[in-house]
Amino acid sequence: MASSSSFAKPTPTGPQVFINFRGKDVRNGFISFLEPAMREASINVFIDKSEVVGTNLANLFVRIQESRVAVVIFSKDYTSSEWCLDELAQIKDCNDQGGLNVIPIFYKLSTDNVKEIKGDFGDTFRTLKRRYKHEPERTQKWEEALESIPQIKGMTLSEKSDRNEREFMNEIVFEIQRLLSQIAVKGNPKLESNSEGGFMVPARRLDITHSDNIEKWTWSSIYDRPHKADIEIATMINIHTLIKITGDFHTRKLIPGKKYEVVFLVSLDDTSLGWKKEVNLNLKVTMRDGSYSEQEKALYLDEYIGENWVDIHVGEFEAPPKKEDAKIFFSMHQYVDTDRKSGLVVKGFAIRPAQ
Repeated sequence: MASSSSFAKPTPTGPQVFINFRGKDVRNGFISFLEPAMREASINVFIDKSEVVGTNLANLFVRIQESRVAVVIFSKDYTSSEWCLDELAQIKDCNDQGGLNVIPIFYKLSTDNVKEIKGDFGDTFRTLKRRYKHEPERTQKWEEALESIPQIKGMTLSEKSDRNEREFMNEIVFEIQRLLSQIAVKGNPKLESNSEGGFMVPARRLDITHSDNIEKWTWSSIYDRPHKADIEIATMINIHTLIKITGDFHTRKLIPGKKYEVVFLVSLDDTSLGWKKEVNLNLKVTMRDGSYSEQEKALYLDEYIGENWVDIHVGEFEAPPKKEDAKIFFSMHQYVDTDRKSGLVVKGFAIRPAQ
């Protein structure tokens, strides 16, 4: 009997890898072994079982957008699932835009049947397409994705192959690691302005209460498309004490006389707890001569539970002249220490032109 260890393996924090697959075909077999193998190799993998039952498909689209690698497992019944095909269309869009690498896996299926959408694989797709004939734009995206993604160089395990599945999984893990090794994870990125002239202060540059405690927070990496950079996000696991998240930013990079807003970039999953009590937001603008202005507000985060990334407005300010540059300080805190809190995901703060 193997001995157990009291030391848990650290949660992977590298770029996110999304797996697209037909659960009916591979969830209880191939995937049940591949996923643990990827986690054992410290790969930050995401599959749809991590989503709460009933979650909107849009949440999975966000997960795809945040990923750097997508593993698409084409199997016998793949084209019977509109869910798989919607994900595939999103994967194609992200791949076309850059930033998402795709590894097609042909699992016990003829690669020609997939690439040419023929045989049983193609017949099943055409049956599904007829069922959704009232949604021609949607089915067209499915077809375009099926014509595009299988053309990317992938990996094949034929139905009559003598290869051991474990060996094949090891090859997949190796290929994913090879791709990830080419992606530099910026643990503390200093993100430049985006196309709208805004800036972002990522979670790693913030002071977050207990963020170094692995029993209270976990860190993982996502791809932030507006800045075309990998950033780390912090996910709250379980906290019973007060929390405070603070950061600062110098105005020298801003346009003098222009009005800016400060927003907190956050997400709360469907399992989030402890957010029925109000949280406090604070924005303080301190001038070089020591004078300052301050804004405060309170709100309830429970109304955002189950949504994708949301902007929590902290306040607005006008950028001072260059010779009178200032520093802004912003925070979010909750002093309630009697309730268990969980599910808060912190991306960072954004400073951007006010609308």
